[in-house]
Amino acid sequence: MSEERSHADTQMQVRELLGRATLLRAKGNRQEALQLAEQAIALDERGWEAQELRGDILLDLNRGEQAMQAYRRARELNANRAVLEEKIGRAAISRLAVQQTTNLSQQLLAGAKPNVPPRKPGTAALLSLLVPGLGQLYNGQVLKGFITVVLFMLVLTLTGMAVRAEVSTSPFSSRGVLYGPRLDATALLGELFSGVSLIWILLLLAIYIYSVADAGLTASRSMTSDETGIV
Repeated sequence: MSEERSHADTQMQVRELLGRATLLRAKGNRQEALQLAEQAIALDERGWEAQELRGDILLDLNRGEQAMQAYRRARELNANRAVLEEKIGRAAISRLAVQQTTNLSQQLLAGAKPNVPPRKPGTAALLSLLVPGLGQLYNGQVLKGFITVVLFMLVLTLTGMAVRAEVSTSPFSSRGVLYGPRLDATALLGELFSGVSLIWILLLLAIYIYSVADAGLTASRSMTSDETGIV
């Protein structure tokens, strides 16, 4: 009689723990709910309800592997509860998602780069030599290439305007170097490499040099296994 009373008291405690765990889970206190479910399991290891609730809470916490184990234990204790098969499947999906996320994080931490076909440095440099930015586009640096092309065209236009303004107002003749009775090459070169024109010309050359060097180096890095060179 005392054994029956002791068993009844244990079951009452288990039901109380499971009831509190269910309420805590509904309120979002999953860690506390998990502790109560595990206390219920410790009191009655053959209670399938506690195992199932433990699995539900673990699944809420994205701990698919542990949730699957809890559901399988509940199925062993109550093979007639069909919903456990569905829950085992959901736990398996959760476990797979966690594994994929972990693998992706490890790849990112290891510096994994996307698989990009190698580029020829000579071709990339030649394209940027023809028009700054084309080499970057060839390397797959679409944004950088587009910006470089636009910047080059803008600076080229402004350089042309600055040079024309300088030589057309030169004091070497009454109407300027371009409009004198004859073209004065020395005066023309002097005007090109002095004043505001020199600044624009140097800027234009800087864009050229940077574009060619960057395209060639980026293409060289794309040929190695640890760098793609794509920005």
